[in-house]
Amino acid sequence: MSSFILRYYYFLKEETASSERLTNVLIQNSISVASKSPTMDFGEQTGFFYNLPDSSGKMNILGANIPAETDSWVSTWKQLQDWETQAELGDGDIMGKLTVLVTLAGNWSQMLQEAGPFLSCSDAECSHSGNSPLFRLSLTKKDNEAIYVYTPGNPEAISFSFLTSTLPILHGQIIFLRELDLILCDRNLSINSEKEELEQNLIHLLHTKLVMNQASLSIAEELESDIEVLATAFAKLVGDKKMISDGIRRLGSILERLEKQINREPVFNLGADMFQDMLGTYQERLTALSHTYDDLSLAEGNYQSAIEVVQSKIQVMNSRTNIDTQEQIKELLKVNSAMQKQSLIYQYAAGLVEFIVLAYYSLTLWSHFTYTDVVIIPSWIQFIGVLLFSGNTVVLTHYLAEYVQGETHVRKKMILASLSLGLILLFIVVGSVIALKQGSVH
Repeated sequence: MSSFILRYYYFLKEETASSERLTNVLIQNSISVASKSPTMDFGEQTGFFYNLPDSSGKMNILGANIPAETDSWVSTWKQLQDWETQAELGDGDIMGKLTVLVTLAGNWSQMLQEAGPFLSCSDAECSHSGNSPLFRLSLTKKDNEAIYVYTPGNPEAISFSFLTSTLPILHGQIIFLRELDLILCDRNLSINSEKEELEQNLIHLLHTKLVMNQASLSIAEELESDIEVLATAFAKLVGDKKMISDGIRRLGSILERLEKQINREPVFNLGADMFQDMLGTYQERLTALSHTYDDLSLAEGNYQSAIEVVQSKIQVMNSRTNIDTQEQIKELLKVNSAMQKQSLIYQYAAGLVEFIVLAYYSLTLWSHFTYTDVVIIPSWIQFIGVLLFSGNTVVLTHYLAEYVQGETHVRKKMILASLSLGLILLFIVVGSVIALKQGSVH
């Protein structure tokens, strides 16, 4: 056999139903099972299939080698399509597909021309110029589906490991790259939209709150609430920047690895133009993500500066408010001092009145109950006794009032005043008793 077709199907690792249906159909059509790294002769008349683990660990690759007629790939291609129909295999069941049209004869151009209409490619798209034994048809297909033509020229030049391992794994990485690109595209659009909205909000806040409006207490309170809004927006920008950075790292790592693998494999012999055609879109995505990262860094810096400006504005406005408040407090302290002075005068006056009233009534009561004592006891002694009693009573009542109101520090003074008042009362009582006895003797 000088011609055959290699077809690779890429399934998600956890979705096994579709791959099992296709496997059953291949077995029913006498396609044998090979090892994960088949080394059997591609020239055998019977085909084989095998499972190849994907390097990402997220996909399972099912490869099928089907012999073709000597001078045509068309019948074999149709046979594969029939088997896919029997297995009810649709585009939604697979992540991607890779087809390699192999011929060891030198009539690959005629064979491709015959298969061209069936492959839906024009004469220009199905042509090839150059010395590479492998070329990729420029079909208008998604990056998850590709068709290659491999023409080593003779059986000794064919690379088994390249066809059964290197090329399908490489295409699996391109499929993974495409899926990642779709995710990063949506992420980039969403983040750019959010960034533009945040920038507009920042401009509006700075213009309305810091430029047009005059400083006032209400504006200061609004700015304090806006600090939280600015901090939330700043946190969003930091998170968006982290996601874009992660996308740049992952996309750049895969592109770098792919470029090394392609340049290292001599079978590719790809020039810069073909590499750009295959991976140029992803390089553009990487550039767009880098621009977004720079824009986010700028927006992050603007928000950081805005937070500092608003905080400074609040501090200035609060300083002015504090100055006004201090002036008002100073006026209140002056009024309070004057009121305290006036209150002190009233307290002295009230204390004096209380003392005089208490002294008068004390003397009156004393003379009323012990008339003889009053007559016998010298008037100056009576005067001193009444003064001491009245003064001590006034002081004790003031201490008692303060203690009841919670001023516990006057407790000792209150006790001393109580003892002093007790001694004075004892002096009056003893003096009255003595005077009463002397009066009775006379």
